[in-house]
Amino acid sequence: MSSFLGRANLSRGLRNNNPGNLVITSDKWQGKIYKPKNTDARFEQFIEIKYGIRAMLRDVINDILKGKDTVRKVISEYAPAFENNTNAYVNAVSEKLGVNPDAKITVIDSKFMLLLARAIISHENGQKDGDLIKDSDIKSAISILGKFTVPSKIKVDNDVITSDYLLIPVIIFFYTVLTVAL
Repeated sequence: MSSFLGRANLSRGLRNNNPGNLVITSDKWQGKIYKPKNTDARFEQFIEIKYGIRAMLRDVINDILKGKDTVRKVISEYAPAFENNTNAYVNAVSEKLGVNPDAKITVIDSKFMLLLARAIISHENGQKDGDLIKDSDIKSAISILGKFTVPSKIKVDNDVITSDYLLIPVIIFFYTVLTVAL
């Protein structure tokens, strides 16, 4: 369980377990801390970092599936110009994803989500604080995303391959070798 809740020395996004800095809404996010326990007047708070990452990814992916299917379109919706330097945000995310800002997003898989989450988290919280979030936290969030209503032009796959799955065949191999040798 990873949580940065209330750690005053960290960026607001991390200390709220909300690294995407989602503003408070009526959405019933998994792991959401509701008023009066939420101590931030403007931004959502979550009991664990994975729930904040999950909410961020659900929000962004839903926007992509509704037709905001380029980095420029999705980040312009996610981080509007009245609050952000949206062009800088678009460029930073595009660079980290290795895509043109106006290229159509056609596949949303765990690799894309991991890179997208890292890009948003770094931009919202700074690289130093963003690096405190482990890949395992992002993968945990991806594994609990749930299902989406997907238009046929986009493929969504949030299956996450973790190192645990890769260890099982190795363990079985060594167990077999030891059993036969003894």
